Amino acid sequence: MGLFSSKKKEQSVRPELPPLKFPDLPQEGFSEKKPTLITPEEATAIKRAVSSVPRAPSREEIYKEAPSIMGQPEKPLFVKVEKYKEVMNTINHLKEKLKDTTAILNELNRIKDEEEHEINSWQKDLDEIKEKLMTIDQALFES
Repeated sequence: MGLFSSKKKEQSVRPELPPLKFPDLPQEGFSEKKPTLITPEEATAIKRAVSSVPRAPSREEIYKEAPSIMGQPEKPLFVKVEKYKEVMNTINHLKEKLKDTTAILNELNRIKDEEEHEINSWQKDLDEIKEKLMTIDQALFES
C-alpha cells in the first residue's frame, strides 16, 4: 500500500427525512393591521404603573453613596511619591502645551484679522476704481 494510493470510499446510507411542514401564514399583512385603541381605564392603569416605578438616582447621588453601598467607610487615599511626582510633571507639561497652543491660536487670530483688514482695503480700492471707470465711461459716451 503506497502513500498516494486511493482508498475506496464507503457509501453511507442516509435515512429518508420526512417532508418539511410550514405553518400557515396569516392572510393579512402586517401593514394592513389596524391599531388597537386603549380604553381610558387602561390608560389610567398604565399611568399609575409608570408613576409607581422609582426614579433612577442621579450621578451625584450614586457618587455620594458609593462608599456606603460598598460597605466600606471612606479611607484616605495613599499614592506613592514617585507616582505623584510623575503626575505633577505630566500636569505641568500639559499646562505648558496649553499655553503654547493658546499663544499660537492668538497669533492665528491676529493674522486672520490683518488678512481681513487687507482684503477689506482691497475691496475698497476696487470699488473706487470701478467708480472712476464708470465716471470715465459716462464722460466718454456723453460727448
